[in-house]
Amino acid sequence: MSLYDLQQRTEIILKKYAKYDAPLQKQREGKSDDPFMDEYDALDAQVEALIKAKQQLLTEGIEGLQKKLKKGKGVTKVLVEERQRRVKALIDKIYAVPDGMGGARRPMKIGGKLGAGGSPGGAVVLSTSGPSGLETNPLYYKGSEETQRFEQEWEHSKRRQDAQLERMERGVGTLADMARSMQEELDRQSPVVEDIDRQLNRVTSKLKSNNAKLRGLVLQMRSRRNFCIDIILVCVVLGIIAYIVSMVQKRKGQ
Repeated sequence: MSLYDLQQRTEIILKKYAKYDAPLQKQREGKSDDPFMDEYDALDAQVEALIKAKQQLLTEGIEGLQKKLKKGKGVTKVLVEERQRRVKALIDKIYAVPDGMGGARRPMKIGGKLGAGGSPGGAVVLSTSGPSGLETNPLYYKGSEETQRFEQEWEHSKRRQDAQLERMERGVGTLADMARSMQEELDRQSPVVEDIDRQLNRVTSKLKSNNAKLRGLVLQMRSRRNFCIDIILVCVVLGIIAYIVSMVQKRKGQ
């Protein structure tokens, strides 16, 4: 039974018995010397207040609970189902509040001198399973086409949402397993990576020392080459000077 069905049945009951409230309202407006009628009016007002209070609880409080079924930290599917069962139990508990029109309840007997056929010592039996009870009302067990369609759509949407949530849960579980596997593999590869880092550091230090040695050799070779070039240049200059001197001496001899 959905909340919409409960609300519709409550409205039907209120409309059905609204005509009996008009004459009683007129009687309440005037002063009465009959204590029985005063007590009866007060009891009837309490019954009406209970009906309205029950309707307000069903339409507002229960809807608020259903909106918060999946809210909170660490909410699982089992917890959501448990909350749904609690909400259903609360709806049944509220619907079981005596409102003067409920069915399938134990008849209440009032002792007195007004019995069946007017015999003294009889009892007046108040039962809600008669023609005015809810058991004989066809709308009590049968919902309208709109409510049935709404309930079917809601069930279909709920199943589809549950399926999507299950797929998401499986996907998250798979990702978590992959993350744990990657972490375990990284832990296993950590010693190898550290060994590779040590070897790279050792090779880098060797390369630096070799580069320093090569630089020294290059500098030495450049200095030796420069020395050889200087000697060659000196020899060339001396040869030119000797040639000039010999030419000058030949001209003087002629």
